[in-house]
Amino acid sequence: MAWAVLQFPGSNCDADALKAVRATTSVTCDFHWHAEPILLGQYQVIILPGGFSFGDYLRTGAIAKLSPAVKSLPAAIEAGAHVLGICNGFQILLEARLLPGVLKVNHHLRFVSKNAECVIEDEAFPWFRLADKGNILKMPIAHGYGNFQAPKMDLKESSAVLKYRDNPNGSVDSIAGIYRRMGAGSVMGLMPHPERASFQDLQLNDGACFWQNAESNLR
Repeated sequence: MAWAVLQFPGSNCDADALKAVRATTSVTCDFHWHAEPILLGQYQVIILPGGFSFGDYLRTGAIAKLSPAVKSLPAAIEAGAHVLGICNGFQILLEARLLPGVLKVNHHLRFVSKNAECVIEDEAFPWFRLADKGNILKMPIAHGYGNFQAPKMDLKESSAVLKYRDNPNGSVDSIAGIYRRMGAGSVMGLMPHPERASFQDLQLNDGACFWQNAESNLR
């Protein structure tokens, strides 16, 4: 069971994600540099971490989507990989059109950094089980462009699996995370940071369910 955390120039949550996975599971997880394509069957789980890929100089995620690792994601997902994009990772998945919609500037035009409560709306293999539906997860958010917008027609093949209890950024229907099945694999993107909520020492470990559920469900 091999997992990977993609690294881009400007990633700043990559080490957090790697540490969270290693601390809460027994899987093998390592960094994967963005310039190296991902081979079919190389990883079961691929995490795109938060940060400011390539400095976000053009547009959040617009340069990262051209990286060989991201270009190889569709084939890897179709073959069975499960991808999780967190914050900037979510933005990259949207730019790569692996998920529908866009992330705009927060409706109040301010950067928001706080803990947010999110409700699990549906199962999303391997991250959420049906039994998790209705559970509330408390996780940090930290973003200026987290206002998710998508026309309903774009969500036909995807589902809103995570919603804010108190919408912090103006996202349509209070959506905090969306999920899509692709072939034998899947793609999920979310703005909250589960890797920053995976340690009991921080008195904030609701995010550990992501890694533990995935490990259990993919055995």
